[in-house]
Amino acid sequence: MFKGLSTEQAPPITVPFRFFLTAPIFAMIIGVLFFIYPMDIIFNRYSNVAIAITHLFTLGVISMMMFGALQQMLPVLAGVVIKKPILFANIVHITLTLGTLSLSSGFLFSINILLILGAIFLSISFGTFLFIVTRLLFKVKYLTTTVNAMKIFSMVSIITVLLGLHLVTSYITSNISNSHYDFVNIHIAFGIFGFAFILVMGVAFQVIPMFYVARDFPKNIQNKFPRVVFGMLGLFALFTILKLETNSIKNILSLLAIIFSYYAIVSLNNRKRPVFDITLWYWKLSMGSLIVSMTMFILDMDIYLISAVFAFGFIYSILQGMVYKIIPFLSWFHLSSRGHFDIPTLREFIFEFDIKIQFYIYVSSIFCFILATQFNQIFLYIGGGLFIVSNLLLILNMIKAIKTYNRLSKLDPMAAYK
Repeated sequence: MFKGLSTEQAPPITVPFRFFLTAPIFAMIIGVLFFIYPMDIIFNRYSNVAIAITHLFTLGVISMMMFGALQQMLPVLAGVVIKKPILFANIVHITLTLGTLSLSSGFLFSINILLILGAIFLSISFGTFLFIVTRLLFKVKYLTTTVNAMKIFSMVSIITVLLGLHLVTSYITSNISNSHYDFVNIHIAFGIFGFAFILVMGVAFQVIPMFYVARDFPKNIQNKFPRVVFGMLGLFALFTILKLETNSIKNILSLLAIIFSYYAIVSLNNRKRPVFDITLWYWKLSMGSLIVSMTMFILDMDIYLISAVFAFGFIYSILQGMVYKIIPFLSWFHLSSRGHFDIPTLREFIFEFDIKIQFYIYVSSIFCFILATQFNQIFLYIGGGLFIVSNLLLILNMIKAIKTYNRLSKLDPMAAYK
């Protein structure tokens, strides 16, 4: 799975775990907010409530899980080893948590000091992460398609963060210029197609063949797609600022995402070792949702329907699938590296039945969110409740694996021979 990984390269096991355990808590906060605020406010993209919920999801859930996963995967995917990983993780995790809470609370309650604190904490978190990771990525000598995609991801992330800081400063100073919503659209585009999609592509190019012993993506897709997406984002920003038509660019970006998803599904369906793996459900749900959401985007369908399918069907599904793959392996890997031989199998750290239950409830929440965009608030209440339950189960499933690891790590590795 993680070919060539050693305990010297890998960060301590507590580093990714703290990020993984925190993300579902923010997701449950979102579920609670669905019960508190009326649907017309939540579905108004320019309302403070909608902005707060969006950033609880993008920062507290997506970024939290991505940052945790990348600290574990960068040594494997790119040969990047972060020095002082615990100090690095503490700074990034604490400031990301405080920044997300401050920023979202600042929008919810219209309190400027919280917006200022959120901007400061998030600048420290993203600044630390992106500065270190970008610097290390550009030092890598053995360039793979994943490394190249990660480089583009880091550059796009910096642009996305700077745009976000500009926008929140506008809110803080009440200086909303005529071009404000142009920058909002550019920020959203870079976040969706840059921060999320390019990273998923870069990881998938190596993780799908490695995790699932599956067919490689075509070389043209691996080599060209991240660069083309980056170029299209640059054109989108330019056209938006110049008040030119951007539909053709959005359609090209959507088609690229659809083509990538198609080849990802083809790869997953043509595994060299086609044994059942529950995490495949999350990957296929994710890729299928990306195809559906981008098709709806091209057809200019309801933006809230598209958002529900994209955010919950595509992004959060793939992150959960990766977490369910990473946590059992890391638990097994660190125990094995310490000399333990009496270790549960990967499937015994988190039982498939428990993952299936969480998956069914999660999919049900997505279905209710989709219905809510077309009908009424009752579906938002049901979806919010199911979303809370699914994230609670996600936390409990992770805790089971972590408790098993902690219990076994305290045992004498040589006890089995006595």
